[in-house]
Amino acid sequence: MPGKVVGIRVKEGDKVEKGAPLIVLSAMKMETNVSAPCDGVVKSISVTLKETVEPGDLLAEIEP
Repeated sequence: MPGKVVGIRVKEGDKVEKGAPLIVLSAMKMETNVSAPCDGVVKSISVTLKETVEPGDLLAEIEP
């Protein structure tokens, strides 16, 4: 279901651990954290605050 980006918890170049919150999405009045799938470095963030995203959209890239 579509959602809106309401928070970005990291910036490019940040080191993250698996499970660390990256982006917060809001859909149907519920907030969901998108977590890092692995340890690594945030290579890029592909969204901005208040942007509407669809399922399957690229939100961020992490280099292991």
